[in-house]
Amino acid sequence: MRVLEVGCGEGHQAIYLANKGMIVHAVDSSQKAIKYAIENAKTSRADVEFEVKGHHELDRMKGKFDFIFDWRFLQEITDEDMRERFFISINRLLGPKGKYLSVEFSGDSDFMGNGKLRTSSVGIKIYFATLEESKRIFGKYFRIIEARHITLPQKPNMNILANYMLCERI
Repeated sequence: MRVLEVGCGEGHQAIYLANKGMIVHAVDSSQKAIKYAIENAKTSRADVEFEVKGHHELDRMKGKFDFIFDWRFLQEITDEDMRERFFISINRLLGPKGKYLSVEFSGDSDFMGNGKLRTSSVGIKIYFATLEESKRIFGKYFRIIEARHITLPQKPNMNILANYMLCERI
């Protein structure tokens, strides 16, 4: 199975999947994160192809993937036009019957305040879509297999509501 992780950070999910026998390509816009990811893969003896690449560059990628996922990355794309461009790129990169999984903080919670755009404690803008909004937007580009709320551990003794969207290429 060919897998693409978008916004891989230090590579932990990509490494896990590679060690389970998947062919994994992982991208992140941070050179520092990719440096750590490469070191982590070496330590774990995982074969992952890491690349410094921003979400706005996905439209130039070649090849097809069976599974693409972002784990708490989509919420960092705060411009609605860029979010749509991202979905178009993901759909193009998926092979026939390819699956896409996205997990992002939910606008159905009051974590970090209210409204679609919220600011983290370190000053990062984050997009908070409600589950219904996610269903509507994802449904324009994918066949939704499963859409629900899940809780994510954030800090000790804190769970955050998130939107879990599992989709398939149309």
